[in-house]
Amino acid sequence: MKLLAPIAALGLLALSTTGCSVNPATGKQSFTGLMSEQQEQQVGKQEHPKILQQFGGAYDHAAMSQYVDDLGQRLAKVSELPNLKWTFTVLDDPIINAFALPGGYIYISRGLIGLAENEAELAAVLGHEIGHVTARHSAQRYSKSVLTGVGATLLGMVVGGPAGDLANYAGQAYIASYSRDHEMEADMLGIRYMTKLGYDPKASATFFKKLAEHTETTARMQGQKGQQSHYNIFASHPDTRSRIVASENIAKSYPADLNLINRKVFLAQIDGLEYGPSIKQGIIEGQRFIHPDLRFRFDAPEGFTLINRPDLVAAIHDNGSAMVFQLTRSKAGKIPMTQYLTSVWANKYTLQDVQPLTIDGLEAATAIVRLNTQSGVRDIRYLAIADGDEIFQFRFLTPTNLTQQMELPFRRTTYSFKRLSYQEAKSIKGLHIDLHRVGRGDTITSLAQRMKVEKLQEDWFKVLNRETLQDGLQAGETVKLVVKDR
Repeated sequence: MKLLAPIAALGLLALSTTGCSVNPATGKQSFTGLMSEQQEQQVGKQEHPKILQQFGGAYDHAAMSQYVDDLGQRLAKVSELPNLKWTFTVLDDPIINAFALPGGYIYISRGLIGLAENEAELAAVLGHEIGHVTARHSAQRYSKSVLTGVGATLLGMVVGGPAGDLANYAGQAYIASYSRDHEMEADMLGIRYMTKLGYDPKASATFFKKLAEHTETTARMQGQKGQQSHYNIFASHPDTRSRIVASENIAKSYPADLNLINRKVFLAQIDGLEYGPSIKQGIIEGQRFIHPDLRFRFDAPEGFTLINRPDLVAAIHDNGSAMVFQLTRSKAGKIPMTQYLTSVWANKYTLQDVQPLTIDGLEAATAIVRLNTQSGVRDIRYLAIADGDEIFQFRFLTPTNLTQQMELPFRRTTYSFKRLSYQEAKSIKGLHIDLHRVGRGDTITSLAQRMKVEKLQEDWFKVLNRETLQDGLQAGETVKLVVKDR
């Protein structure tokens, strides 16, 4: 047994010395010995369907998907891995996001595309993600995590290969934060690739600045302070200000005649692009969540912030209360909803105050339980509403000292649930980006008033048109507005 430590140490030494190589993209020596290039491709292929499921699927817009793929492929061809099979996917996700999986899988949200103002900015983002792949940052991070992990993991890899450890790592690789050095490397590589195609290198920094303003405005919308926010890509990309300065300095090292931005081509592509949550995933209007495709709606209590994700809808309050909504299908056949609560959905708990209800003419049931959670002791009220085999599930969570106070607001939410008729669902329209040619009588204030956002209309108008407004609002210029269905 005492020989295990020397063996593990010997294995560590062997791996750390044989797994180092000079990366052709960065020109630096890096350790990637525990994830081969073949494994990177396997990981990407394996995780791709999971990414689509988690982030709302691929955006159903053939022209936009083709446009992004064409640009991405051109950038990839001038990278250090031109022969890799690259896959570029536009996600139907309103959150400002872009990331890469090992093996050449690049993802960009339609929310990020709508924030950009020209093709050069889009090229900077795609180039940055390509840089993560060519620099093999995922392989570096994985290899380092194994070497710094527990001895059993290291010994398992020395003796038996990565196997399950690699698979477990892959599922979280795309959302884990890169180091500051890796982000800087990816910025540098992204600018390298975009300038090889003639794009203006300054577009990298201008997009970062716009992204920072978007983050700050989103935070103010949600009553938060500070620059970091979980609503966009800066949540996992560190040290924003340093990256902006570094990108500006890198841009200065390139010839001044690199000035291609392709603004007109880009704007033509995003004219009509969906803005905010997709109507196919449900939309938020004030305190109301509406899902036209699935034909239902409900209202969150006042003071709660609604968050819509592909797998659930949540609403949170500063006082520690929260609610979570999900839609599922019953596998238990037609049973009373009281039985569904106690025997199927919450069968792990001893529920109290089990009551049958009728909501919008549908059979329902509710019950409550007190549980220890990561946030402390909470009272959790379960509510299930049945319509055929569809079960609409609500969970209302409150700190125990607020349960009685929150009873009435949550009751109002319960009875706000309503199935929509086909005609009602059809009449609901989402938001999209509309192009407007500035007239002589237009002002920032007058144009902002046409923005169909909940609040801070002028701020959002300035964020979406940041570069266009650098010299003020100019007659004849084209700006982006957010409007309802035309």
